[in-house]
Amino acid sequence: MHRGEQRDGVVTGLQADDVDDFARGTALLGCGGGGQVDHTAHALRRALGTGGVPVVPVDARLGAVVAVGLVGSTTVLEEKTPSGRELPDALAAVERWTGRRADAVVAAQIGGVTGPAAALTAHAAGLPLVDADLVGRATPRIDQLSLFVDALPVVTAAAVTSSGLRIVVDTADARDLETVWREAVSHSGGWAAFAVGPVDAEVLAGRCITGSVDRALRAGRAAAASAGVEDLVRGLEGARVVARGRVLDVQRSGDVVAFVHGSMAIRDAATGAVVRVEAGSEWVHCLVDGEPVASTPSCIVVVDARSLRPVATERARVGDELAVLVLPGAPWWWATPDRTARVSPRAFGIDADVVPEVAA
Repeated sequence: MHRGEQRDGVVTGLQADDVDDFARGTALLGCGGGGQVDHTAHALRRALGTGGVPVVPVDARLGAVVAVGLVGSTTVLEEKTPSGRELPDALAAVERWTGRRADAVVAAQIGGVTGPAAALTAHAAGLPLVDADLVGRATPRIDQLSLFVDALPVVTAAAVTSSGLRIVVDTADARDLETVWREAVSHSGGWAAFAVGPVDAEVLAGRCITGSVDRALRAGRAAAASAGVEDLVRGLEGARVVARGRVLDVQRSGDVVAFVHGSMAIRDAATGAVVRVEAGSEWVHCLVDGEPVASTPSCIVVVDARSLRPVATERARVGDELAVLVLPGAPWWWATPDRTARVSPRAFGIDADVVPEVAA
């Protein structure tokens, strides 16, 4: 199997043979959210054929970069799959509006379907994919992207809904994007593709999580080579197991902040401890016998104990045998309190403090 173009140990390109590993890794980094990757991975594999998409590091010499992603219901996205034109059309819309051509594409978030979708967009536009993203995992809201943690001058963003509606917004406040797009999407198909930028690469360099494509590839390869949970943990850098056992209880409700709020309890087969994992669109907070042991920005990943496939927050069921893993979060989020707060449990609608990785 082709193992991806590399130079000095860093990925420099994605080929069709890399797609399964890449998609498997982005699914893990979805942390229980981000949508199902299968359809987009299939489209990416077919599009690449015998070619590939270049992967480049963040570099000020790169020029202008456009971030692309998806907003809305991932459940509807599975039922009403993209035509393949939504993301390229959103990219073209911001280019027309700003009069600037993009020199590269970056994934708004590496977790879930957006990772493969960004690679597909870059290939369709004939542009390289930047080895970075704006989250390091998955998040439910536009205003949680790293690009918007600190104030920006006016930024242009375009959304294209599944029904073909195009919405362009000029704003310095990401909450405006969130408000306008959510309202439009709720009345126009349930989901939309979006593009933000172009952003100068030198600006992006200080506002992004680097090495995301490479991390997803390595995580996917580790999962593919693993025969069980222990193998997977050894293969994922810095990973640890919090619990493995049967699901005792699952609760779900709506939430105005994260759109989904849920809670799952597992009895660990080895210790008998009750492990509760709280969800706000993604798995975001974990307690063992009532003691917090992990939270965002760390990556809480729940997998099927046998197949090792990631389990989405809305798909966990009583009786399932699952394993709860914790992977290190992107260091970018831990650098300042303002950054950490943007992706803390409370930012996902969970009333709990951040659990520092060093303490955990």
